[in-house]
Amino acid sequence: MLKKVGMIAVFAVLSACGGGGENTVGPGGVASVALNAPSLSMLPGLSDQLTAVAKDAQGNTIATAPAATWTTSNSAVASVNATGLVTANAVGSASITATISGKSASAQVTVAAAATVVTVNMPGLSFTPFRATLKQGGTVNYVFPSLAHNVIFERVQGAPADIPGQVANQTISRQFNSVRLFKYTCTLHNGMDGEVDVVP
Repeated sequence: MLKKVGMIAVFAVLSACGGGGENTVGPGGVASVALNAPSLSMLPGLSDQLTAVAKDAQGNTIATAPAATWTTSNSAVASVNATGLVTANAVGSASITATISGKSASAQVTVAAAATVVTVNMPGLSFTPFRATLKQGGTVNYVFPSLAHNVIFERVQGAPADIPGQVANQTISRQFNSVRLFKYTCTLHNGMDGEVDVVP
């Protein structure tokens, strides 16, 4: 009798434990996918890295989610490899999509010769394009909507003057004379970042 009871007790413990570890993702655990950049402006022949993370319904990153599957809408314009490295092949536009557990997010890629004037808009809480490619000596026009923002540049040599404070309903321009990558942020909204890549 004692032996039988012991066997039943052991079986109950194994059943309660499920015989394995917890699945931290689970069916439907991925609610959305977030990319490191909503859009890219690129020159033919250059590459840029996109990254994707899975989010749950509360917006938390799911570290155990599977790797993203990457696809392009137009490989003649922009191709993407298995790790999210985007290569600009020809002038035009393409959409790069990352899919994780059935959820997707896309970045719009525009491939063009270096412009002398670029317009950066601010829809919602983002700078669009996230990275603007500009010819040396060119100008970026920052279009501020009704929601106030600012533009604060990384403290590097050649960076233009900041656009500080709370700016709304106006367009302010900055000229970029040095060849390098300039990063900037809106200090009013956490995570609202942008870049200007100045080329010869």
